[in-house]
Amino acid sequence: MSLRNFFSDSKTGEELSGALILRRLLFLLLLFGLMLFYLGPGFKQLTTPKGIEQAQIARELARSGSFQTKMIRPLSLYQADKNSEEAEGMKMVGFKDTYHAPLNPILNSVIIRFFKGKNDYGWNNNSTVYYLDRIITAASIFFLLASIGITFLFISRIFDAKIGGVTALLMLLCELLWRYSQSGLPQMLMLFLFTLGCYFVYRAVEAQCLEKKPITLLVLGAVCFGLLALTNWMAIWPFMGLVIFSCFYFKPRGAAGLSMLIVFLIIILPWCFRNLNTSGDFLGSAYYAMFGGMGSAEEEIFRSYNLNKDNIFKKGFATKVLTSSLYQLNGIYSFLGSIVAAPLFFIALLHPFKRPQIAIFKWFILAMWIPAVVGMSLFGVSNQNLGMSGPDANQIHILFIPLMTAYGLAMLAILWSRIGLGTNIPIISENGHLWIAISLSTIPMILSLLPGVTRGIQTKEKVTRGVVLSYIGKQIEKTDIIITDSPWEVAWYGDRTALWLPTKKADLREIMKRSKVHKNPFAGILVTPISMTKSLYSVTYRDEKDWAPIILGQTVTNAGSGTDPIHPKSWQINGRNLINSFEGIPFKKVDPKLTTSGYFFLVDPDQ
Repeated sequence: MSLRNFFSDSKTGEELSGALILRRLLFLLLLFGLMLFYLGPGFKQLTTPKGIEQAQIARELARSGSFQTKMIRPLSLYQADKNSEEAEGMKMVGFKDTYHAPLNPILNSVIIRFFKGKNDYGWNNNSTVYYLDRIITAASIFFLLASIGITFLFISRIFDAKIGGVTALLMLLCELLWRYSQSGLPQMLMLFLFTLGCYFVYRAVEAQCLEKKPITLLVLGAVCFGLLALTNWMAIWPFMGLVIFSCFYFKPRGAAGLSMLIVFLIIILPWCFRNLNTSGDFLGSAYYAMFGGMGSAEEEIFRSYNLNKDNIFKKGFATKVLTSSLYQLNGIYSFLGSIVAAPLFFIALLHPFKRPQIAIFKWFILAMWIPAVVGMSLFGVSNQNLGMSGPDANQIHILFIPLMTAYGLAMLAILWSRIGLGTNIPIISENGHLWIAISLSTIPMILSLLPGVTRGIQTKEKVTRGVVLSYIGKQIEKTDIIITDSPWEVAWYGDRTALWLPTKKADLREIMKRSKVHKNPFAGILVTPISMTKSLYSVTYRDEKDWAPIILGQTVTNAGSGTDPIHPKSWQINGRNLINSFEGIPFKKVDPKLTTSGYFFLVDPDQ
C-alpha cells in the first residue's frame, strides 16, 4: 500500500483529513510500540521447544548448507538407522532432520547468515538474551505485520475499509499472535501464506461469479498452500477441505480441485522424497507425531528408540481424540485469540449475504476449518508444552483469526443496526459495536502487557535458562554428545549435539553401543529443572521411572546443600546414596563444575 493510499479514505476519496491522519498515526504508533516492547523488555528467549529446535536447524543450515540438527530424537535415530545402508548406523553429529517442515528454518537461515560475525554465532553472555533469539523473533514479527497489511487489503475488498481496518487493529491487539511471534514457531509465516492463499481463492470465487475463468487464481492459491505445507505439515488438513469444496463449486466439476492438488504435490513432493531417502517415510519422523495425539504422548513416542506400534492405539485412542475435539470446541474463543467477533463467524454462516461471493466464500472458510479441527484432534493440541510456557505448535485455529473476525464484525454490524438504538451520537449509533468489540478483545493484551513491563524491568539482568545452558555447552567438546531432558535448549544455547533422554535405560544402552564406532563419545547426562519439577507420580511411575534415582537423588542433595535447619545436611548423604544406587548406565558422578542450581551433570566416574 502506498503512503498516499494509507492516508486516504477509500469510500469518500477524501485526502489527508485530520481524523483519518490521526487514526492512522495512532495505529502506526501502537504498532511500533508493541514491536519494541515484544523485542525489548517483554522478551527473554524463545518460548517453545519446537520453535527453539527450528532455530538451531536454521543456524546449522546457515553454517553448513545442510538441513541438519543437533537435537536427536531416539525414534528419529532408530528410523534413520533402519533406513541406513551402513551397519553401524547414522552419525549423530551432523544428523539430518526429518521431523520439521523446511520452509521456516530455510528463511531464518537466510536472515541468520547476515549476523554470523567473528565467533560463528557464539554467545559471549554479555547480555542475558541470545542475540539470535531476537533475530528469529524479529523475522516472525515481520510476517505478523505483513499478515496484518494483507488482511486489511483483503477484508477491505470483501466488505469495506472500516471492517478491514478494525480487523487489522484487532489482529494488532491480539495477545495470542504476539505470543506466537516470540515462540520461534512458524505460525506467523503460516498466517501470511494462508491469508495470501485465501485471497487468491476469494478472487477465484469472484471470477466464477462473473463467469470468468478462475483457474489461474486457484493455481496461485495452491502455490501458497503448498508453501504453507512446507512450513508445517498440519497445513495439509485445511488444504484437503479446500480441494474437496473446490471440486464441487468451480466449473468444470473436479478440474479446479485436481489442478490445485497437482500444483500442491509438485511443491511438496521433492521434500517428501528427500525424507523418504533419509528416513524411509514421506513425512519423515513427523509421521509419528500423529500417534502423539491418537495414543501415547508425543514425548513418550519420540523418546523411544525402538517404537512398538502395536500398543500405541491401545493407550486411550478413542478417548484421547474425543477429549482433544471437545477441548478445541470448548476453548474456541481462546484458540481464536480471544477476539470477541471471531466466534460470531459461525452465526454469520446462517446469514444470507447479498453479494454472492461473500455468501459463498464463508463456506470455503468452513470447509477448511473442519478438516483442520480433525487434524488437530488426531495430532493433539494443548497448553502443556514440555515444561515451557509457549503456545502449541499444532495450533492452526490461529490461521482463521482474520477471516472469522471479519465475518464476525460484519454480522455484529448487521445485529447492531437492527437493535436501532435511539441516540443522535454517531460514535454510538454507527460504531458502538466496533468499540465494544475492540475493548473486550484488548483485555488479554492489557492483562499481560502491564505486568510484563514491570517483570521485564525487574528481571532485566536475571540469568536465564539460555545463559546457564550456553555456559555448560562451552565446557563440552564439539564432538561430544550430551544426553538431556532439554535437548532443544542444549542444541540452541549450548551449541552441542544433544540426545533426548530415552524413556528406558535399555534404549540408551543400545544407542551408546551403536555409536561407539563414530568417535562421538557421550559426555554425560544433563538433568534440568524440566525433570526436577515434574510430579512425583510422573518420576516414579511414568516416563521418568527409569531415571528416578538420579532425578530424586539430586533433588534431595540440593535440598540439603543449604544451612536451613528444615533441610539438614544429612539429606545430601541420602541423595548421593540414591544416585549411587543407579545401575546399568555409567553416568553416576555429579560434575561440580557443570552443576548449578536446578541443573546437574552426571558423568562416568571412571573417565
